[in-house]
Amino acid sequence: MLAPLKAFWWSPRRDLRVLAHELRDHGRAWGRLLAGPGRAFTNYGDELSELVLREALGRRVAWAPLGREDVVAIGSAMGPYIARGGVGRIWGTGLHTPDVPAASAELIRHRVLAIRGPLARDAFGLHQDTPLGDPGLLVRALRPGRPAGRRRGTVLITHFTSHADRQQREAIAAIAACGVRVLPPTLSPAAMLDEIGAAEHVVSAGMHGIILAHALRTPATLVSLRPRTPSDVAFKYHDYHRSVGLDVHVTGWRSLVSSTGRSAARMQGERDLEVVDARIDDLVDGLLAAAAPLRSSS
Repeated sequence: MLAPLKAFWWSPRRDLRVLAHELRDHGRAWGRLLAGPGRAFTNYGDELSELVLREALGRRVAWAPLGREDVVAIGSAMGPYIARGGVGRIWGTGLHTPDVPAASAELIRHRVLAIRGPLARDAFGLHQDTPLGDPGLLVRALRPGRPAGRRRGTVLITHFTSHADRQQREAIAAIAACGVRVLPPTLSPAAMLDEIGAAEHVVSAGMHGIILAHALRTPATLVSLRPRTPSDVAFKYHDYHRSVGLDVHVTGWRSLVSSTGRSAARMQGERDLEVVDARIDDLVDGLLAAAAPLRSSS
């Protein structure tokens, strides 16, 4: 029997350095999330790494710190990977920013099995044939029965930082008052997949809510819960959206407190699905093929 595959993903529960950072910078947000469902100091998007690796590869998976891992998969973990001496294979991992030291890129290019999107591929100077795709998209292949039955309702998936300040909490409350169900990021990946697969429309303040909705063919809207809708969007959003053939569009939360605004957002999400559907199938095929070395490595 193969030894467990050692995988790194962002996890304050397992990494004391990250936990200390989170308590210092986002302690109030995490404190508020403790009262809700889910597990403290977890984020469903990062925790999805374990589920996807286990089900896609048919192997046991154990978390490991950077420097002792076999693979890094879901998450924007390339910055920490470089800074903290990552040694494992890179399978669909992303970047927060396009700034990659040339020496670091040269050192790790041979470890890249797949990268999240074309912008990260270019930042590392990878070959144009390098497989693309966030491994979260694999839930389409791993959970082919979803959705089952009639979809119902709109859900709002918050980011853990959404709970940090009063104005964003007021935005969440205003959307919830319209009958939208709020899903915290501390839900387990399996529970979040159930919710997304059963929804008519996903409104997400974070990237993996959009990725999983696209994978499960649920119309999705990227929302800003801040007082002002940002004029620019983080690199990682552009990278993912480019991988599926979309431009990034952020919707301000105030437009979603009316039924007309939510209907318009859902219809745009439906149009987006028409663009991304076949592309996601191709990305999933490429990711599964690229993972071949991980199925047998010790």
